[in-house]
Amino acid sequence: MKFGSFSNNIAIDMGTDNTRVYYKGIITNEPSVIAIDSYDGHLIAIGTEAYNMIEKNPEAITVVKPLSKGVIANFELACQMLQGFLSKITGSMIKPRAMVSIPCGITDVEKRAMCDVVRASGIREVFVIEAPIAGAIGANCDVSLARGMMLVDIGSGSCDIAAISLNQTVLGRSVKVGGNDFTEALIKYVEEKHGLLIGTHTAERIKKEIGCAFQRDDDEMCEVSGYNIKSEKPDKIIVRSEETREAFSDLISRIVTEIKAMLDETPTELLGDIMEDGILLIGGGAQLYGLAKRLRIELNVKVFLAEDADMCVLRGASSVCENMDKMPENTYVFTKG
Repeated sequence: MKFGSFSNNIAIDMGTDNTRVYYKGIITNEPSVIAIDSYDGHLIAIGTEAYNMIEKNPEAITVVKPLSKGVIANFELACQMLQGFLSKITGSMIKPRAMVSIPCGITDVEKRAMCDVVRASGIREVFVIEAPIAGAIGANCDVSLARGMMLVDIGSGSCDIAAISLNQTVLGRSVKVGGNDFTEALIKYVEEKHGLLIGTHTAERIKKEIGCAFQRDDDEMCEVSGYNIKSEKPDKIIVRSEETREAFSDLISRIVTEIKAMLDETPTELLGDIMEDGILLIGGGAQLYGLAKRLRIELNVKVFLAEDADMCVLRGASSVCENMDKMPENTYVFTKG
């Protein structure tokens, strides 16, 4: 099957924290969140509107992330959420086909659930592309070459590590460590060290403003409000960037261990290419300050952060979506879902 140049086909990257959709040259990026009535289940809000309700919602409203660790956690709510996104983006237009990115290393059941959610949103035919392949294409890499490359995609829910050659993932694994784990680690650290309870939004703000994987030139600071466990009153403290490095250290060490294991398993000829060319980082989690530098030092391999790292997967999926009619039948870049 080929996409026509003027078709209504869509590229979709459904992630734990964000759902990104490409349609007719326009990219839409919304939080993967849905709010429903706690009593009758009817839809109240999706995307940004629902995200702003997290930890602020009354008992009558339930706020849910239908995806967890990169896969579908709640089928019905995931369907409602994607239907809502596509309805806002495409209106009543017929949606014949979609190119959907999936994590590498997921089970057939998890893959089928993702495809079924997309079909339930009104898509007639579903094609899938592995996220590392899409990400590499979106980072302007030529995945068709008989040359090994390694890509690490750190998303909100998981970290995909893949060795790629000749349009395929030769080796790949999905590690259940992602940006949300860094957020949770920061919440736990602030509670244990400062006795202050903070929410998810606050921890995300700290992570984005001063979070780091490698020591910054200046130890930056951020004022944080929360609930003091000892005094049982609202309180404010100062969190330093070096503290975030401490909070994230164990998670980064786990990612390093998994990359080393992947390198050990990589065939010798591909490994030689990777050692020469380096490792490419993509995904929102890869944008953590100093992460590329820390990985470079611990792995003793060149490590590069892709431009617009969080958008590489969708950009690659949309490129394949637009150029399917020019690709040979044995391209292996995508398959029927």
